[in-house]
Amino acid sequence: MIQILGLSAIALLTIKYFSPVQPIREWIVGKIIRFMVRYNQFWLQPLVQVLSCPFCFATWLTLIVTFSIYKAAIAGVLTMILLHCIEALNKYLYENDDDE
Repeated sequence: MIQILGLSAIALLTIKYFSPVQPIREWIVGKIIRFMVRYNQFWLQPLVQVLSCPFCFATWLTLIVTFSIYKAAIAGVLTMILLHCIEALNKYLYENDDDE
């Protein structure tokens, strides 16, 4: 279970919150999108989705590391739950920060 939680946290940090990785990820996604559009290679769209969606990235990362579809599904759902909790906490903190 700790392995699944760790992979979920890694996926969430990589795709959403870890600032040093974001310019690199956005550059790679931009290059893939430009290649797709220029050469009409729309079969690469799932790769863009995996690099943009924390749920997808966590699922595929866990599947590659553990070779277990069950653990991959759990990691994906856990990532979405963590993402929702973090965003709700940020919203709560920033709404209450304006009151002071």
